[in-house]
Amino acid sequence: MSRKSWDGVELMAALRSGLDRLESRVEEVNALNVFPVPDGDTGTNMLATLKAAIAEGDASLATGVTAIDEVSAAVARGALLGARGNSGVLLSQILRGLPQAVRGRQRARATEIAQSLSLGVLHAYSAVATPTEGTILTVAREVAAAAMKESEGASELRPFLESIAATARISVEKTPTLLAVLREAGVVDSGGAGLQLILEGIANVPSVAPSRGTVEAERRSASSASPKPAAAAPVAPVDAAPTEFGYETVFILSSPATPLDLAAIRAHLETIGESVLVAGDEVTCKVHVHNLRPDEVLAYGISLGDVRAVTIENLDQQSAERATGHAAFNQLADGPLTASARPAAASLGRGTSIVAVAAGAGLGDILRSAGASQIVHGGQTENPSAAEIASAIAHAGTEFVVVLPNNSNIVLAARQAADLSAANVVVIPTRNAAEGIAALLAWDPSLTLEELVPRMEAARAAARTFRVVEAVRDAVVRGVAVKAGQIMALDPVDGIIATGSSDVESIVAALAGQSADLVTLFVGADVSDEQASEFVTAVRGAIAGVEVDLQRGGQPIERVLVSLE
Repeated sequence: MSRKSWDGVELMAALRSGLDRLESRVEEVNALNVFPVPDGDTGTNMLATLKAAIAEGDASLATGVTAIDEVSAAVARGALLGARGNSGVLLSQILRGLPQAVRGRQRARATEIAQSLSLGVLHAYSAVATPTEGTILTVAREVAAAAMKESEGASELRPFLESIAATARISVEKTPTLLAVLREAGVVDSGGAGLQLILEGIANVPSVAPSRGTVEAERRSASSASPKPAAAAPVAPVDAAPTEFGYETVFILSSPATPLDLAAIRAHLETIGESVLVAGDEVTCKVHVHNLRPDEVLAYGISLGDVRAVTIENLDQQSAERATGHAAFNQLADGPLTASARPAAASLGRGTSIVAVAAGAGLGDILRSAGASQIVHGGQTENPSAAEIASAIAHAGTEFVVVLPNNSNIVLAARQAADLSAANVVVIPTRNAAEGIAALLAWDPSLTLEELVPRMEAARAAARTFRVVEAVRDAVVRGVAVKAGQIMALDPVDGIIATGSSDVESIVAALAGQSADLVTLFVGADVSDEQASEFVTAVRGAIAGVEVDLQRGGQPIERVLVSLE
């Protein structure tokens, strides 16, 4: 029997079908890696994110809830907390649109599903500072546009879902025409491919037994008028009685034309709110404030420039949910902590703490000795979830926290963790542990966050680093051809600096023409003491008079991470 609408039970059946489809092809998605290194984990990250979403949805069903609005809200929360890697974060943002589109509804028809995709696309684009076409973003946008068109005359869900899954396949096939690196590597976008598989699984969901009231609900749905738009979130009246915590308002403020005066912005916000954070530069900054009137905060921001990525959270509701054990704050199976362990803002200690992600035990020890108070395990192939990063932020216990993700594929999850946290959090987008260490060396606990962040960001940007890895397949990367088994020296954005037949040959080639007083070598887990000594000798031969510091990083995949000072 083809359904005309879904309740929460049928939504979960559809998502499980999508999960099964992705899981059956996850290694194929992982293999769609532009760079010929053994760290493709897009499919794994999307799979873990969807599993976390389904775990929360199932927990909601276990309480006897079947309404689409409540179950989808649980799904979205699970995805936000369980998101891993950039692809997982973008998937979580797409799922975030569903509860908004079905607010107050028992069931969802094609029109609501299409609306949820459109809202999810807006969230996904907002999560990325510079959206790139030819990625999962393009696929999601084209799917949402097709869904809105197809939903107009859709009375049955299966043909509608099959149509948008077909749109996803066509969109994925086009991604190499939109993105040169994909075309050069001869692959389609891996995140888009993962989304395509999920949508295909959803379209082919096996029939489930109708839940109580399904037949009657679908009869009423078919005969009813066009659905009304989802109601806007309620806004507290101006004369509402003061609450204990009020609202948390967070947004990005940009003003390319007129320089932003961060000190003046902070001073004004402190007159209308508490827990104020204004961090950034004269062009763009992040604003965070707690007060009873988020409309006043936003109006002030709009008066100064362009406002985007706005989130408003009811802190009283969060506090009540923590107290009552609401499903949104229950323990996730794949993470040590969700928001249940988030301290209320009022309970946080003064000062600033550093949370750093480390791919190896040695790197973790080095980052801790440099000043990081919390270390999150993870890196290439093992991206931590937003909940795991939020856990470390919570355990830092301070009002202000700086997060160093130390991997480009962890940056979005770190930012998502920041949004989930009670502390005022700034993410410095460090791309490897050497950049993280450079940023930590600029840390001065006596400085305010507004003074500290630009210093740490400048130190990160000034770091000169490269990593040495083995190519696992033949490839052409930005015009440079490599063969499987060759050793590559890659810059922080994975451009090939040099290649060679051995680690030493690649290190020497990468250092040609470079000058430095100190070169630090963070050697990987598979490097022997003898090989490490050869690396040191090679560096000394390449740069006359240089001091070489050898550190056991213990990271996987990378033979060595090199930092020049």
